[in-house]
Amino acid sequence: MSATVDHAAPSGAERSAATLLAPHDLVGDPAVVAAWGRLAASARHANPFLGPAVLLPALRHLAGGDDVRLLTVGAPGRLDLLLPVAAHQRVRRTPVRASVAWAHTHHFLGTPLVSPTLDQRGWRAALAAVATAGDAWFLLPHTDLDVVREVESAAAASGLLTRRLEEQTRPVTHRRERDDYAERRLSGRRRKELRRVRRRLEEDLGGGLALVDLADGASPSDLEAALAQFLALEASGWKGADGGAMAARPAERAFFLEACRALAAEGRLELLALRGRTGGAAAMAVVLRDGATQFTFKIAYDEQHAARSPGLLLYLDQLSLFHASGASLVDTCAAPDHPMARRLHGDDRTLVTLAVGLGPRRGAPAVRWAQTTTRTAAAVRRHRRPPAPREDHP
Repeated sequence: MSATVDHAAPSGAERSAATLLAPHDLVGDPAVVAAWGRLAASARHANPFLGPAVLLPALRHLAGGDDVRLLTVGAPGRLDLLLPVAAHQRVRRTPVRASVAWAHTHHFLGTPLVSPTLDQRGWRAALAAVATAGDAWFLLPHTDLDVVREVESAAAASGLLTRRLEEQTRPVTHRRERDDYAERRLSGRRRKELRRVRRRLEEDLGGGLALVDLADGASPSDLEAALAQFLALEASGWKGADGGAMAARPAERAFFLEACRALAAEGRLELLALRGRTGGAAAMAVVLRDGATQFTFKIAYDEQHAARSPGLLLYLDQLSLFHASGASLVDTCAAPDHPMARRLHGDDRTLVTLAVGLGPRRGAPAVRWAQTTTRTAAAVRRHRRPPAPREDHP
């Protein structure tokens, strides 16, 4: 099933259309897949979770993927917007079903792939295409603030009500002139303590402690071994104990392996291992590279070395590696209150969850209801004391 909404182009420009497209229809058209890749490479905000290498395995393997349609805006040979959308969802304790920008357990950024040239006409056509699914409202979670403002402007021009349901600041690090990230974030006493535990960890691992990228120049068999090593390390810790490790969930394992293989083939995967001369890795991180941004997708550590803070030491070494790479941003993919990420990463990325009514009769009341229930839930959370987040997120 697909639905298309045309929007007029300026005189002399090519006419664009907004479409809700079944993923198999898109994948079956090599020209559209190529345009998708170009959009992912040039998008205003890098989002590896929406590029073909990660999104296609997610749609194939993860729950809910069969119900997704791809919202696109573009013309033949060109895409200006792409976003996976699931219709008829019950969310936010709201009785009226919504179309929702689709996400899954391993999806850490909701911002659509947006070309620098997408204008208000394109956004208005996109909202009109979403409305063809028949839902009263649209939910766009965890989206960069500038994109949210553009959607709000397009909605207002179309007479549609919007409300910001949540606003979060995720810890990130922007590149600086010098590799002094630790000095900026940690006290002299804390850095001294970390040097001490690093020496102890190095002794435990037979010396030569270093952070190495197991994906760099890896053969296919070496890559498979490194991915298996990460999955085993994750499963050996608390995620394995509570059943949350990917190795224990066949669909998630298949998604992870397929996505990592695709990213590695494009040279956009880092498998960082903090290890010495003997024994296995004390900590590992899976980093996705997208343009000038690095996303810390997954991290795991060997709990027998927990007293040596291997996850924190890996984060510190990763910042130095980031600086040497010339990249401009590290996105932690962490919760706003994650203790280790917040301790080391002093910059913020503002992400907003936006509700858009898709019509005056049902849409506006549904959006107001969602705002009320979100505020009520937030008030309840403030009166509870949640457990502290684990330091090896995600």
